[in-house]
Amino acid sequence: MAYQLLGVRGPVTGTPDTSGHNPGNWTAVFSPDILNVNTPQFEVYKMVVKGAAGTTFNVFVDLFLWDVGIYGTLNSWDPMQPLIMRPGQYLYFCYSDPTSDNSPPVVTVWLRYDAGPVLCPGRMFSQLCCKQATR
Repeated sequence: MAYQLLGVRGPVTGTPDTSGHNPGNWTAVFSPDILNVNTPQFEVYKMVVKGAAGTTFNVFVDLFLWDVGIYGTLNSWDPMQPLIMRPGQYLYFCYSDPTSDNSPPVVTVWLRYDAGPVLCPGRMFSQLCCKQATR
């Protein structure tokens, strides 16, 4: 794999939830504008979260639960288990603590994409060629 780094996004500080996933609690939102990626797909290969003591968090991509974290105080992801996303998707970190605790979480993510060849039916193409070939 030939990874190209897309840089760091954040830190994003949690705000009162408006996603509907986490009413009354803190949610850190990475909108498409914040992620700002225009490759066909990309990976969130690393994240670091910091939250109030004793908190947990759920990770959603759009409407779908992708992961849960039982250590919301301080946690990170293993780069060998990346989250694959597409441009236009939202990434939510929904914390278990209520906004009344005045301790919003802070989340930072690192992005990359695989710029190497991808296998298309019967051939090897670059991502761009594969995308064009399947139109």
